[in-house]
Amino acid sequence: MHRVVHPDLPVIPWAELGTVSIPSFKSISPTGSHASLSLAESLRDDLAEFAEAVNPNMQRAMYHVAIERPESEGSVSSIKACILPSSTSANIVIHFSATGEPFAIDYSVSPVPRDGICPVTSTGSYPAHNTSVVLKSPRMAPLPELRIPPPLTPEGEPVAPVPEKSFVQKYWIYMVVVLGALLISGPAEDSPSGNGKGGK
Repeated sequence: MHRVVHPDLPVIPWAELGTVSIPSFKSISPTGSHASLSLAESLRDDLAEFAEAVNPNMQRAMYHVAIERPESEGSVSSIKACILPSSTSANIVIHFSATGEPFAIDYSVSPVPRDGICPVTSTGSYPAHNTSVVLKSPRMAPLPELRIPPPLTPEGEPVAPVPEKSFVQKYWIYMVVVLGALLISGPAEDSPSGNGKGGK
């Protein structure tokens, strides 16, 4: 559905924009899946009526696009009506809930002035844009990494970690072996005198 509204003018009723062919929910990707849009036969007549009721050059005029729901008006996306005449294409993004129901819509047109200010010149009419439609399923957040809970005693208290051994506690047996080997070998023998002379 779509319409043009202005806060100082009577509310214009919604008109049909078109029908989106929605595939199986399982085939819709979180990053976006393209869908086809069949524009309503009365689209051009509706746009002409919009221009008669609300001139696109009027400040604060807004163009609304909404999801039609049997029980309510549904989600609405809006842009400045004044940028529609100078734009050449439109893009619709429909967001789906985890149950496969459409719950939000994003509508945008291009090109758009960089500063967002309404163009000085306008045709005074609302064009029927070349519109593309993208469907998006919900994006699941990554699961948190849970730590393994510490072991508990029968009383429900955390088991105290075993204290780390010191260097001597770890290697005392090797130190004893080395010390024993040194004691067994004894001190080194003195070498005899090498001059070969003796007294008479």
